[in-house]
Amino acid sequence: MEKRIADYIFESGELLLEKSVQEASQAIGSSSASLVRFSRTLGYDGFSQFKQKLSIAYAMHVDNKDYFEEVSDSETPSSIKKKLKVRMNQMVETTNTALSDKTLLTVASCMEQAEIIYVYGIGASAIVAQDLSQKFSRIGKQVLFIQDPHLLVVDLSVEKERALFIGISMNGNTKEVVDIGFVSKQLQVPIVAITAKEDSNLGKLATHILHSISGENFQMRTAATMDLMAQLYVVDILFYLYLSEHFDQSYEKLQITRQAVELLQDQQK
Repeated sequence: MEKRIADYIFESGELLLEKSVQEASQAIGSSSASLVRFSRTLGYDGFSQFKQKLSIAYAMHVDNKDYFEEVSDSETPSSIKKKLKVRMNQMVETTNTALSDKTLLTVASCMEQAEIIYVYGIGASAIVAQDLSQKFSRIGKQVLFIQDPHLLVVDLSVEKERALFIGISMNGNTKEVVDIGFVSKQLQVPIVAITAKEDSNLGKLATHILHSISGENFQMRTAATMDLMAQLYVVDILFYLYLSEHFDQSYEKLQITRQAVELLQDQQK
């Protein structure tokens, strides 16, 4: 039975990604229990976790030149728009499959409990860190994006009892982010990693991992467009989840912060 399951996954594994364990076992011609046992034999908690890892593996090995090539010589605007649309859809699908609802809820709870949240990333990930900071600040959470790593760890050390650190790195090995993650670990500050690589240096340090999967694996990129979009997408999901769980309070804060911005804009006229 294990051979039948393995053969099916090897030949048609992608077909399982949207199926429940019952649907998958029916497609394979096995029992649900056999499929769960197979997943556990490979070291996973069950079929859901195995399916999540399978999705990430597929996302990392997309190689469809017609759609996933970033850009070709003398392309038309229409062709570029079509490619970007397909790439965006691929990013959303792979990230949705890899991103655990349970982990999202846990991270939202951690953010609620933390009195102060530090977020850090460099390069394109710095844009995401800034976006996360400004979004949650608007609803009353103290979320700081301190660009100087020395000042950041000083703050962390003083506020460690009530802090949470969110590190953002697509490959999970960005040295500056990993270094701050290491310090956070030593200070016993909970760590949330937004990354594509669970087995990366940042992933190994993290208390919780939010998977952001671009669905691309170019040997040489012209830009980190889909990586950036995947990270922003994860931040948006987390923000809207938190907003939904604290709806009345967040709505009140949004009104207050909007009025403050409008007051400033009126003053600058």
